[in-house]
Amino acid sequence: ALGLLCQALATNVKYSVWLNSILHNMEIDSIYQFVKNKLLTHGVDKTKVGQLTLNDKSLFILFVDLERSSRQSNFESVQCAAEKIEKYLISIGKRHLMAFVYLYLKHNRFTPKIIERDETLNDGKIKKSYIFLTDVSNEERLIGLWARVKYDQVGETMLRTVYAEDKNSLC
Repeated sequence: ALGLLCQALATNVKYSVWLNSILHNMEIDSIYQFVKNKLLTHGVDKTKVGQLTLNDKSLFILFVDLERSSRQSNFESVQCAAEKIEKYLISIGKRHLMAFVYLYLKHNRFTPKIIERDETLNDGKIKKSYIFLTDVSNEERLIGLWARVKYDQVGETMLRTVYAEDKNSLC
């Protein structure tokens, strides 16, 4: 129905400009809401320090940029966006909030939803099977793998620090 409306209105330039404006605003609003919802699913609202990801406008915009980069499915762009967030977090003394960056990317369509048990083949090789919800390119798999490795390396510790800082601030 929206497609037919677009076609009908496109014939009139005045309405076409108006419609493009509405569609552009819907896209902008939706990415902000999408990022907010995704951050909430990772528990940013559970601690005072975690709430910075939503309440600090500069930090939230950096997460929106991270989402835009991930939608482009470009590993270098995603790493660059993550580095910008890390630099900002260091500048405000909250580097441990990087846990949410790694969570944000780890729980994504770029990571397997099911990892099947390794299977040893007759020739001694190991078969590893990963099941994704959608078709995923090699670049997208790299983004997911990088996020998973980073979270496993430092993300869990950083997340514990987030909760410990919040617990200490209550005392």
